[in-house]
Amino acid sequence: MPRSRLKLLRVIAALVVFTGLTAALVDFRGLVPTALGHWLASVQLVPSLVALVTGASVSLAGIIIIGVTLAAGRVYCSAICPLGILQDVVARIVAWTRRKGTRSLPYARPWTWLRQLFLWGTVAGVAAGWSGLTLALLDPYSNFGRIAADIFRPLVTLANNAVAGLANAAGIGTLYRVEPQWTGAGALHQPAILLALLAVLVALRGRLFCNTLCPVGTFLGLLAQRAAFRLAIDKSACQKCAACLGVCKSQCINLRTSTIDFSRCVACYNCIGACQDRGIGYRFAWARQANIRPAPTAPDLQRRAFITGTAVAVAASLGTGSLLLAQVQKLRANRARGNDRDQNEPEPSNAICPPGAVSVDRFLERCTACHLCISACPTHVLQPAFLEYGIAGMMMPRLDFARSFCAYTCRTCEEVCPDGAISLLELADKQVARIGEAQFDEDKCIVKTKGTDCAACSEQCPTQAVSTVPYGRNLRLPRVNRDLCIGCGGCEYACPVLPAKAITVTGLRRHSQAQKSAEKKAVAPTPAGGFPF
Repeated sequence: MPRSRLKLLRVIAALVVFTGLTAALVDFRGLVPTALGHWLASVQLVPSLVALVTGASVSLAGIIIIGVTLAAGRVYCSAICPLGILQDVVARIVAWTRRKGTRSLPYARPWTWLRQLFLWGTVAGVAAGWSGLTLALLDPYSNFGRIAADIFRPLVTLANNAVAGLANAAGIGTLYRVEPQWTGAGALHQPAILLALLAVLVALRGRLFCNTLCPVGTFLGLLAQRAAFRLAIDKSACQKCAACLGVCKSQCINLRTSTIDFSRCVACYNCIGACQDRGIGYRFAWARQANIRPAPTAPDLQRRAFITGTAVAVAASLGTGSLLLAQVQKLRANRARGNDRDQNEPEPSNAICPPGAVSVDRFLERCTACHLCISACPTHVLQPAFLEYGIAGMMMPRLDFARSFCAYTCRTCEEVCPDGAISLLELADKQVARIGEAQFDEDKCIVKTKGTDCAACSEQCPTQAVSTVPYGRNLRLPRVNRDLCIGCGGCEYACPVLPAKAITVTGLRRHSQAQKSAEKKAVAPTPAGGFPF
């Protein structure tokens, strides 16, 4: 294959993945097909491996990525990983703001101990039972998802509203205003800080984040060190012009020794195109290892740094993992000791996770908080959690019935989830999936406090779990049938009582199955923000 086509193919693949995922995550009108967002997310390394390991799906994307890395290096980091591609976009913007000729990233030695610390810290966090939070914080795809969904989407919505205002003033009615969906400050700080950190690191050191803080990059780098085909410098052709240094994102080219640290190379192929002497290209490394012996000093130093860094990382991660495991066991023991409820009574949860999650514990173990389901939710009831689930559930999706409700006929979150944290249920099963139960406080109801009819909650209930019974003179007071309630939140959202609703939904830590009403009731889904009854 001609050398120039390698970079062209990489750019095309990156544009397809980045444009498609960004469109799915910033989509505020529901125009992007759910299948597109699901497919592009499911080919990401961490979600595909989580789905495969947990048995949620037979996803081979992660295995294929590992195989490609063992064959040709970290192609994933430049062609498929959206966070890596975002850094390339930022780098291009930074380059436009600089004067020509000021961009230069010379070779820099790797921070081996820090790379290993993040890698083994991730392993320890998963082993300690905090897999969801650990992967949410460190998985590059999930971090990009939150940046796009929590920051880019409301900004794009504001831009749409500005253009729509001008278009409407000019008599063009095809555009319309949409209420921006802002994430709470508690969940917004992490993607905001990460985006700022990425911008600074890219401006100063290129792909330093990918080669130091990202555990996926470190893991793939370990595989790339043993890749069959690796980029190498042909010493007989290299003229030491340093053109490759001017375009290398990873600071991994050492012209003094004419070597490339392939564990940090992200396979962008910029150096191949920049070299006019054809001094850089892929070489079959396995055949050359027996014939070429590098100088003994450099490998010894690298090996010592690797061993030392790994030892420190393992010790730190094991200590962190032990503390996390002890904390989890303590919380579980306290919950068991303090649980005086009847064994037949469902255990409540402060936060409500979506239908298909099965239980809060299972959901927090598998969800990496990529927020694709939050962007795709047509009623906008899914919102990022702060501490509603506890520390282990920060940034995980939860149902916020103050904003909206879970539509009776909707399965969008189940359809887009890439890692199986939200299983795809049959519609009939979803409609009896009991994720919470309604609690009615008649002392707050306006039927009792103001002596006026309402029935908003019963009108909105799709399962007839909320009905009305005679009360006083020509009035009717709501009544809840817990056996029919699925916890969709329609009643709470519709209740006009403020600030504290008269009917609220309490989440269930483990989902169950509700009974189905003998009478059928046609329920039309209410758009988010519309009048609920």
